[in-house]
Amino acid sequence: MRGTLRTLALVSLLLPLGGSAAAQHRGLRPVDREATDPGFWAIVGVERGQERYRFDTDNTWSDPFEANSLILGAGGNISRDFQLGVEWNIWSSYEATSDQRLQALSLVANWYPAHGPVFLKGGIGLGFNRIEDNSGVFRDSGYGTTVGVGIDIPIARRVAIEPRADLYLQRYDSPGQANDYRERLALLGVAIRFR
Repeated sequence: MRGTLRTLALVSLLLPLGGSAAAQHRGLRPVDREATDPGFWAIVGVERGQERYRFDTDNTWSDPFEANSLILGAGGNISRDFQLGVEWNIWSSYEATSDQRLQALSLVANWYPAHGPVFLKGGIGLGFNRIEDNSGVFRDSGYGTTVGVGIDIPIARRVAIEPRADLYLQRYDSPGQANDYRERLALLGVAIRFR
């Protein structure tokens, strides 16, 4: 009888290990972010925020223009806490007298301190500004930086909702242009992250 009890106890201890191994063999992985393998990630989201500009000859920033923005991004996991990728933000304002589209195409890095769900973003890239009004279309390109913060809230095995805040600072120095200027875009929104 003691031999039978020992055998049953041993089998009951080994069953969870066998089930876990079988689940991993079928490609299932634990949900927590620490166990995810390095690989591809992508985001798509919407934000709302304010754009301000300042010419080099001015001492103050302009009054804010508020509008919606679309954010797209993709990249890879360098490590468990560090991601590298490309991000494209398109802010569009449609007014009665003029339309403006301000874009940022950036190489970004996301860092998750202490293996947590909160991340800090930093990046550099290009800026594109397009303004259309009754006098015609104005186009310009420049360079800039971006910083941000967000939190990944898992809703499925490889999907997370991502409340986030982003700041874009751009500089436009075009040859032959009388007034060089800066653009500042501050955004709050939410994205869906796929990994």
